Amino acid sequence: MSRAFSFRRRRFRRLSPLERGIIVAAVVSVVVILKPDWVEATLSADLPPLPSATAAALPSPSAAHISGYARVVDGDGLEIGGQRIRLHGVDAFEMRQMCGPYACGQASANALRNLVGGRPVDCAEMDRDRYGRIVAVCHAGGQDLGAAMVRQGHAVAYTRYSQRYVLEERAARREDAGAWAYGFTQPEAWRRAS
Repeated sequence: MSRAFSFRRRRFRRLSPLERGIIVAAVVSVVVILKPDWVEATLSADLPPLPSATAAALPSPSAAHISGYARVVDGDGLEIGGQRIRLHGVDAFEMRQMCGPYACGQASANALRNLVGGRPVDCAEMDRDRYGRIVAVCHAGGQDLGAAMVRQGHAVAYTRYSQRYVLEERAARREDAGAWAYGFTQPEAWRRAS
């Protein structure tokens, strides 16, 4: 007496939204880890602007412009005509901060001093911080000071407030520029611990 073999269709249960999200996140993580250059090229391709992110990163037409010769306060701070300005989207190392044997805080301030180079600085106000400082995107000699600081490894992209300099940070990290060559505590974490 033999039993007939039946072909029954096996039913799989549907994945919950959380499970699907975990799978998608895992796949994206693998792609980012294995193909970082492809991801960067894809993200920096000429894509139509994203309304919310792009609008948030650009100064409004009514934003104040501050121009003049700047005194460098620290790695992400300037003073123009008595007005204190903090570079938008950038978190530089604190003056007393060390990154291993590297005095990254002092190097950060010196790097900004070199970028300004005694030239006039033009800043477009984006916001005000809790200390009343103007938060602005600043240029000297046609160069975005925040982008240059992050790209040279003297500051990190302050992603809590802006995604503007994320690609510059990735490039600096990949090339071990500035503090990336030594390893460091994020400036925000360093401030909390000090």
